[in-house]
Amino acid sequence: MKIVWITGASTGIGFATAKKFLDNNWKVIISSSNENKLNEAKNRILINSSNKELYSYKCDISNRDQVKDTVINIFNDIGDINLAILNAAAYSPNRDQEFSIDNYEMLIDVNLKGTLYCIEVLIEKMKELQSHIAIVTSPVGYRGLPTAGAYGLTKSGLINLGESLYFDLKKKKIKISIINPGFIKTESTKLNSFSMPFLKSSEFAANKIFKGLTGTYKFEIYFPWFFLIMLKIMRILPYKIYFYLISKFTKL
Repeated sequence: MKIVWITGASTGIGFATAKKFLDNNWKVIISSSNENKLNEAKNRILINSSNKELYSYKCDISNRDQVKDTVINIFNDIGDINLAILNAAAYSPNRDQEFSIDNYEMLIDVNLKGTLYCIEVLIEKMKELQSHIAIVTSPVGYRGLPTAGAYGLTKSGLINLGESLYFDLKKKKIKISIINPGFIKTESTKLNSFSMPFLKSSEFAANKIFKGLTGTYKFEIYFPWFFLIMLKIMRILPYKIYFYLISKFTKL
């Protein structure tokens, strides 16, 4: 039975993805910085599953020592991690468009540094295991968007990191993937004050992630397809056209 570790799994995409892997006969380890929500998520998943191989570890990914201890404990207590889905992230849209260094630092600590802490220890423990690391990024990282300076910075950094690690981890036999979801109905997207096109459920995201990570290897997993293709086209537009279209669409 293969083992998957999913961070940020107490709610949203992480929760739905954990349930999907458990239902498909994986050993699943979930983690979150909030122990109460983590325990509640574990109970909710187990009550409707015949597979009871679900384990939970409280882990704040912004704490380097805690991340190291968690991964070591997983390897010692349960077994080798075949797949790590680094999903944990903080989200804080800057609605007033004021520059807040506190907001930048908070998102950098969790989204960037926290993911790096996970990757650091996973690389050491996974080497020569032919394992797989998947980073949940975001199409917000494709190009700059209004009110998303801090969040977009961290997600664009993770996309670039994944691209670099694709080459660097080959010799260690570790596959790397990035996952770019469109708008998914979660606690985070409830914070958005704008209309979200092609809004999908967490279960929709979990199905796409499971299929993308268990089928033929893909570096990038993205969905919904039509919306993400439009965003990919936006990446190659000249700045003058891009700025005009975004300003017109957002009215900002």
